[in-house]
Amino acid sequence: MLCPQCHRPLADDSEGPYICCAGADKQWQCSGCGKLSEGFALPYGRCPQCGGTLQLREDDRPAPAGAALHAVRMAFEIELGGRAFYQRAAADSTDPVLRELFGRFAVMEGEHMETLARRYHLDVPDPSPTFRMEVAALFADVAHRPQDPDNLFRIAIALEQRAAAFFTQHADAAPAGSAEYTLFRELAAEEQEHAATLATELERWQQGRPGLFGTGVAAPPLAASADGLINAAAMLLQGHDADRVALVCGDQQLTHGELRDRVSRAAAVWRARGLERGHRVAIKLPDGLDWVVAFLGTLWAGGTAVAVNPKVPAPEWQYILEEAGFTVIVAETADDTPPPWRERVILVDEGRRAVAAASPVPPRLVDPETPAFWVHSSGTSGKPKAVVHAHRFAREVERVSAERLGITADDRLFASSRLFFSYPQTNSLWAGLKLGATVVLDPQWPTAHSVAATVAAARPTVLFSVPSLYRLMLHEGLAPGLAAAGVRLCVSAGEALPLSLRTAWREATGLPMVDGYGASETLVLVLTAHEGDDGLKASPGVQVQPLDAAATTEGRPTRLRFKVDMQALGYLDRPAAQADSFRDGAFCPADLFVATAGGGWLFAGREDTLLKIKGRWVNLNDLEERLGAGTPGLVEGAAVRVADADGIDALAYFFVARDGDQAAVEQRLRERSESLPHYQRPRWLHAVDAIPRTATGKLLRRKLAELMDHPA
Repeated sequence: MLCPQCHRPLADDSEGPYICCAGADKQWQCSGCGKLSEGFALPYGRCPQCGGTLQLREDDRPAPAGAALHAVRMAFEIELGGRAFYQRAAADSTDPVLRELFGRFAVMEGEHMETLARRYHLDVPDPSPTFRMEVAALFADVAHRPQDPDNLFRIAIALEQRAAAFFTQHADAAPAGSAEYTLFRELAAEEQEHAATLATELERWQQGRPGLFGTGVAAPPLAASADGLINAAAMLLQGHDADRVALVCGDQQLTHGELRDRVSRAAAVWRARGLERGHRVAIKLPDGLDWVVAFLGTLWAGGTAVAVNPKVPAPEWQYILEEAGFTVIVAETADDTPPPWRERVILVDEGRRAVAAASPVPPRLVDPETPAFWVHSSGTSGKPKAVVHAHRFAREVERVSAERLGITADDRLFASSRLFFSYPQTNSLWAGLKLGATVVLDPQWPTAHSVAATVAAARPTVLFSVPSLYRLMLHEGLAPGLAAAGVRLCVSAGEALPLSLRTAWREATGLPMVDGYGASETLVLVLTAHEGDDGLKASPGVQVQPLDAAATTEGRPTRLRFKVDMQALGYLDRPAAQADSFRDGAFCPADLFVATAGGGWLFAGREDTLLKIKGRWVNLNDLEERLGAGTPGLVEGAAVRVADADGIDALAYFFVARDGDQAAVEQRLRERSESLPHYQRPRWLHAVDAIPRTATGKLLRRKLAELMDHPA
């Protein structure tokens, strides 16, 4: 048998198709300076930096370890420090041209970090708090902070040259031909290339010629005519009965008229704080009325809103601050925000008083492609990506909810996940407001009991939640009470919905459950399935095409391309990730699907959950369903790939059992495992107290793998 992609002969496939590694990116290493280049070919087979001979190299090296790992970590620290320097300088700058240039240099450092993470298979580490602006300026022998673009360019060039010198010194000290020696030379060459690029850009800047960082010309003013211009917040809030209730949070509520008034006043407050078009506002609050007013007020004012988990760990908050460079931060406290950002915090009580005292302002109309907000991806593998969305998202954000889910203005919507997650933000809040429905909010962190209590008190008609929480409500005996409280429809998304869970939910509650698939990059649920559908179907307004048409006809998994009006503009600082995920005007996620006979799609896992074990396909999602479905006493479980003591990949299954049931559950799992093909059988079964998940509820397999440091 031949591989359908590269046509190389494959070994016996009697137990399932093999995975072929054809199609991996080509890498070229310079024998002179050590620079690593990526691509299919380079002119004349010569290094673009030093002209040395290039040698083709497969990217099959293991992740760095020991001294080599230290080298890559140091490279990350340099890029993180550079980005911190630029963003903090931008916060202090009063010159709009210089502030823009600082911001673009910060983006440059973010792109460098993406290259490191992708090339060396490492997550971006937490940023170091010790890198100060004054220290950065000394690298260029500048006694004061930069006050002009030429000085900033020189500082940036000196930073890159210093990094190159650092890695060159370590390469000279490493054993010739060792992994550390090769890696240090690669890193030094990379930094030299960055310095050369900046030197060229400085010359262009001085001559007023176009370049990577522009010419210092301010952005053009808004057109005098409003033709074609929109404002997303105004679109969400217009045309509704002013006296109908829009938001409910505990014993508080706002009508549609009151919400529109508060949003227009909040916009006036942000403008008074110096918010201009494109400036970013962080909303670091629990879900509630203040969250919605602050977020929509930012859009109304023409700024860019960024929702932040109010429980975000300090290192990740530092990372986001130095990624975004906020003009305003709305939070319950300023204590966990370091300088110079602390001075930009508006405490929620202060903001509430300011909004009440402000005079309403009209919405600022902008081009539909103008950034409106960021939403951070769930971060199941590394740092979350900032997904940038445009104002046009509001034009059809309600369409899937109305046409596929049947939601109307008479519905009351409640989402268990927090609003910094795109799933509840889009499908409950934005769609609900656009339709004129009532949206129920809850400031608590969701648990099975808190969700059941909110449903009982607020009586929503539509519940949006995730499979893990639906499963917990079943196990806690809380599910039947939802129907009694008035819920007519349940929607599941955020992770794969097992058929066994959907069936058990219907039996326990009598309620239908819609299965949905969406992403931060598309906002809406682009695929949906009602009970009885043959797989997930394209939602209204969504075009779906397989990336690999041949795979579809042959029954093999393929990525899909989605086209939808809510599609994101792209990622911040992630050009490689953007090139992989945004193709030909469509979004192409790393998730895999198999076509059904009826024209639908079955979720087959992500590219990182479809694994090669002993040369055969293993779908972790399918394995989890086979092991866990209907197992008495099992709360949930997850499978991961772990290398054994000999470096051979094998499977481990972690599970959570009800109190007193662990031994029986483990015995049942072993029996089921024995019935599977040998390459699908977990080598290890481990009971844990909880399955690690992101703040948005998605499974963190890499955290489970870290629990097994030395598997036998």
